[in-house]
Amino acid sequence: MSLSRRHLLASGAVLAAAPSLARAADDAWKEADAILARIKPPTIPRRDFPITRFGAKPGGEVDCSKAVAAAIAAASKAGGGRVVVPAGVWLTGAVHLKSRTELHVAKGATLKFSRDPAAYLPAVLTRHEGVELINYSPFIYALDQHDIALTGEGTLDGQADADHWWNWVKRKPPGVVDDRKRLTEMAEKGVPVEQRMFGAGSTIRPMFVQPYRCRNVLIEGLTIVGSPMWEIHPVACENVIVRGLQIHSHGPNNDGCDPESCRDVLIETCVFDTGDDCIAIKSGRNADGRRLNRPTENVIIRDCEMKDGHGGVTLGSEITGGVRNVFVERCKMDSPRLDIAIRFKNNAMRGGTLENIHVRDIAVGQVAKAVITVDYNYQEGANGPFTPVFRNLVIERLVSGKSPRALDLQGFPAAPIRGVTLKDCVFDGVAQPDIVKHVEGLTFENVRINGQPAQPPA
Repeated sequence: MSLSRRHLLASGAVLAAAPSLARAADDAWKEADAILARIKPPTIPRRDFPITRFGAKPGGEVDCSKAVAAAIAAASKAGGGRVVVPAGVWLTGAVHLKSRTELHVAKGATLKFSRDPAAYLPAVLTRHEGVELINYSPFIYALDQHDIALTGEGTLDGQADADHWWNWVKRKPPGVVDDRKRLTEMAEKGVPVEQRMFGAGSTIRPMFVQPYRCRNVLIEGLTIVGSPMWEIHPVACENVIVRGLQIHSHGPNNDGCDPESCRDVLIETCVFDTGDDCIAIKSGRNADGRRLNRPTENVIIRDCEMKDGHGGVTLGSEITGGVRNVFVERCKMDSPRLDIAIRFKNNAMRGGTLENIHVRDIAVGQVAKAVITVDYNYQEGANGPFTPVFRNLVIERLVSGKSPRALDLQGFPAAPIRGVTLKDCVFDGVAQPDIVKHVEGLTFENVRINGQPAQPPA
């Protein structure tokens, strides 16, 4: 029997027999409808500013950075508009968007980003793995802007590979403290952000696309390859749409889309084929996350496809500010190189609260580890003074074809995972028993594992 056929059979088995449960599920998803009603595309005037008008030359050899910047400046001065990258290959450094401007990479166009780190200076306020700093500019960046867009059927090529950007993971002069560790120590000591100077000569990689403290953001249609670090990273933004992207990048820490400390986010109809988590929802790390104290909330993820990656949909690990009200539906996740389908990462140094997560109608072909994981032992694990909180996860109509385990849920004795409900789920091809430690309120309703009715482990 096909996954889709089995999925349909599983989906209606309990709802007819338990209408009260169906009503409770419907009530939760009404909140998703309210979130969607608030999310609107940005307002951008319908006038074009082709980069060729400002001196850009195709071919991928001539730096078009000044032309792109001039086109954006002209569009902004005119009150907004669309900066168009026409068909062809174009080379640029950092691109900084302004309010009411759209960067449109047309079909047949490839915008290639320079491999010269100097092309991303001067340094800007950014965030790296949940910690603020002054560093190389993200490739496409906006700070404190509103109504911005990045669209088109073209390609954004970061040109990262084993010899460019990705090799910075291990690069440092002899006897020098690793930059990532140095940044973490600064944040823990409360060093002001403006004194956390990195940039020139440092080894902290820039993100690919990072709108920072922006309102009304649209990122749509593009193919993204060769990212130095995380691909799409909205930080402290409100009203964000990420739609119809093709993301293919297998470098270290190449997460696909990581909304961090954001509110009202829609991620839909994207394909993720990544070197790390496909989608990872975040909210700051350790001391810096507590300083900023801003959760990510009201996130809709739907109709996406996850191929290679560490997690299909992940919450964490930079989760100190908390995450709440996440709705995931109608996604397909399938690869022997996809570790986990639904993944949660926390520990006693993060201490964030993850709550009100609703997942339904998920088709999992195969994963390399467990289908669903809640892990408090990630990185620092129990080595910290803060209490991680996890409560209210409901997963409905998830069907999986092959995995070592269905569940791997590991809380702490003094901080149990609370309130995990699986309804109308089917896990086939499961090789090993579930791991369930320090979990309160694990409920199965019409769950089958390897063809047999299943109950939560004792």
